[in-house]
Amino acid sequence: MDVSSYQGPPAAWRGEAGRIEWAAVKLTELEPNGLRYVNPDAAADWQYLAQQGLGRIAYLFGHPSVSPLATAEFFATELRNLSLNDADGIMLDLEVTDGLAPAQVSAWAAEVMASLRHRLHRMPLLYTYLSFAEAGNCAGLGSYPLWISDPSSPPGKPRVPAPWKTWTIHQYSITGSIDRDVAKFPSAAAMAEALGKPKEDVVEDLGGTITGSLTAVRWPNGVTVVAGLGTNGYVQTRRYRPESKDWGVWRDVSLGKALGAPALVAWGQADGKLYYTSDTGAVIELTTGDAAATWT
Repeated sequence: MDVSSYQGPPAAWRGEAGRIEWAAVKLTELEPNGLRYVNPDAAADWQYLAQQGLGRIAYLFGHPSVSPLATAEFFATELRNLSLNDADGIMLDLEVTDGLAPAQVSAWAAEVMASLRHRLHRMPLLYTYLSFAEAGNCAGLGSYPLWISDPSSPPGKPRVPAPWKTWTIHQYSITGSIDRDVAKFPSAAAMAEALGKPKEDVVEDLGGTITGSLTAVRWPNGVTVVAGLGTNGYVQTRRYRPESKDWGVWRDVSLGKALGAPALVAWGQADGKLYYTSDTGAVIELTTGDAAATWT
């Protein structure tokens, strides 16, 4: 089940909830008017679930018209204050547009999800409903586990909207004061292992022959590029593509040899600049309009 202040503290909902193995607790909502809302019952719910040995997922309600980084930071700070265990999951509740276009909503959500994953060291879930996803508000988010609201389908047999191919949690009932959900795992332990912090942090060696400092940028679609000064004297970059989930090769991008580390800036959906100092002392500016696939 999932609970917010609407259900009240545990004493108000545990009887109606009956036998459960896990629950999700609403924690924060950074609102467009600047209000930093914290669910007044979250601490009691969170503690109760721990005392009962039940699985826990903390979630935030998202507003795409406010800062994505501030949204993630607010949630992460409040969650750490409650205590965050390795087995706990996290989730973004994405179901309003705040009047923004689908591309803006999905780009905002991509930034929030990436920030949550980086700050809390686990894969966040994305909660939404069918028509919201079908309108394009979740484009590019298919690599994240889907929590889908579909009360018109039998438990465990939801319809799955694009861009997802499968589901992770199905909210199959939203009647009364209790929302009921089923997770697609053989056990609560398997669910905690999949959604909690990995037992071992995976360190990926990106290789290369870089000397000195690195710089990096990331676009809303998840494309990431790192740049540095190679030992051959040229500015080199390596690019990550989320659609294939892999890093390309290191390649020379400067027009000639350079002095010192480069600088990167990124904005919009795919625009960016790379600056470096040539071996003659001139400052060179390179431009990209395709998220660092090419520089001119």
